[in-house]
Amino acid sequence: MTVPVLASPADKRYELRRLVEVLAEHGLPLADIPSPAALAARHDRLFKICEHTKVIDDALVRLVDEPGGRLMVKIGPQLGKSTLVSRWLPFWWLLRRPLDRAVLTSYASSLAAGHSAACRDMIADFGAEYGLSLSSTESNRTDWTLNTGGGLRARGVRGGLVGNPMDLGIIDDPFADRAQADSPVFREAVWEWYSSVFMSRQSPDARQVVIMTPWHQDDLAGRLLKRDGRVEDGGLWNVVHLPAIAVAEDRERGFYADPLGRAPGEPLTHPKIPAGDRDALMRFWTKRRAATTTKDWNALYQGVPHDSEGSLLSDLDVQRATVHAIPDLKRIAVAVDPSGGGRDDAGLVAGGLGVDGRVYLTHNRTGRMTSDRWATAACLLAVDVGADRIVVEKNFGGDMARLLILQAWDNLVRDGKAAGLPPMIQEVTARRSKVLRAEPIAQAIKGRDGSDEGGRVRFGDAHELKQLKAEFTMWEPGSTWSPGALDASVHLVTELLPSLPGGARIASPTGIRRGEARGGGPRIERRA
Repeated sequence: MTVPVLASPADKRYELRRLVEVLAEHGLPLADIPSPAALAARHDRLFKICEHTKVIDDALVRLVDEPGGRLMVKIGPQLGKSTLVSRWLPFWWLLRRPLDRAVLTSYASSLAAGHSAACRDMIADFGAEYGLSLSSTESNRTDWTLNTGGGLRARGVRGGLVGNPMDLGIIDDPFADRAQADSPVFREAVWEWYSSVFMSRQSPDARQVVIMTPWHQDDLAGRLLKRDGRVEDGGLWNVVHLPAIAVAEDRERGFYADPLGRAPGEPLTHPKIPAGDRDALMRFWTKRRAATTTKDWNALYQGVPHDSEGSLLSDLDVQRATVHAIPDLKRIAVAVDPSGGGRDDAGLVAGGLGVDGRVYLTHNRTGRMTSDRWATAACLLAVDVGADRIVVEKNFGGDMARLLILQAWDNLVRDGKAAGLPPMIQEVTARRSKVLRAEPIAQAIKGRDGSDEGGRVRFGDAHELKQLKAEFTMWEPGSTWSPGALDASVHLVTELLPSLPGGARIASPTGIRRGEARGGGPRIERRA
């Protein structure tokens, strides 16, 4: 049953309040708005409902019908969670339960006040059409009341709540940053505040919503889950955990079934990227990963307060394998993982076999390219680095990859951008699984003892290699994501270190260095 929209003139406040009490007793809403996100979309043209927004929104709706319900949301920054939970949720909640008192807290009182003021202003602008209006006796940024009796209080974490009853409690990030969460003193202070202040103000059926970055295993989220447990394990907390890159269920590491049903390796949606543009989403998250340490990536974007244990390389592995000086190279190659198989990014990496017997990854020109563009880009990179061979995967297109490269080389020669015969073209077919191909390369980077001197593969320190390094630290066995730069580097290293599994002795001329002429024509070798 839906009650018609009501007006609330001052001279009929008593009648309205009594009507609201009757409505509340029967659980009837003042207006037929199904969810906080629906309310936001109706009044804010900039609010974007993504797949991840729907999951959070559904959990918020269920909370209304769960007396004493507890909801925890773990998702990365700048994805709309605070706008939905800390601004539109109180408004929508008071439409359904106009007598309730909500409390909103955050690590800074100013941040909580900002969310509170935004919600208050939305009620001032749009509340009348739903029968809600602000009381003239209390309507400031941190404390405002409706003429129906409900309202909101905004405080900083560890702030006082004496005299403020709570039917809905929202904690929006109790820690400002890692420094606070890493402090045992600060963690204990937040826990004591939650136990002695936040909990003590709750009504018997009060609902709780906690949204926070899980910085530390012993922070507020960690302690709550350790004490109360998740619903899946027979506990109290419903947890909406949405990693930036989906991970296979592994409860020991804190990953449960993905709320979106994503396969491992699939990216999370973003309000400013079309949901169907998977490649754009992967590029966005890869750039974020490249700019973030493993520890912070896992906390901020993967929602777990510890380093990833399943990725090919850690940040420390990459750091140890990065060098500032590259020796003379006796073989130089460009490797291409063409766009195909549903992916628009073409992997394009260059490197060489040094006189010291190590392979050095020196260039990464991976990008979104059609077949004609990646072939040209591969040839231009071969010219830039003086490559004697181009290694190309032919899974998608067969001999077409070779023909595209030869045609691109001829075009560059006509345009004066290349000279002479093209580099040798070596075609490879990726018949084995990615994990069987990539793990030996990762081990060759780390070395047997994990020391600075142990590895047989090294990264240069060029900025353009950051994406390649990020893909090594993001991709995990079982992932359906196929990162182009990583795939290309696997082909290159396998070709230049023939003793690795799946390699083959290279029967081409050696001794070619940067800038030296190549000759011998377009030699083509095929390798399984």
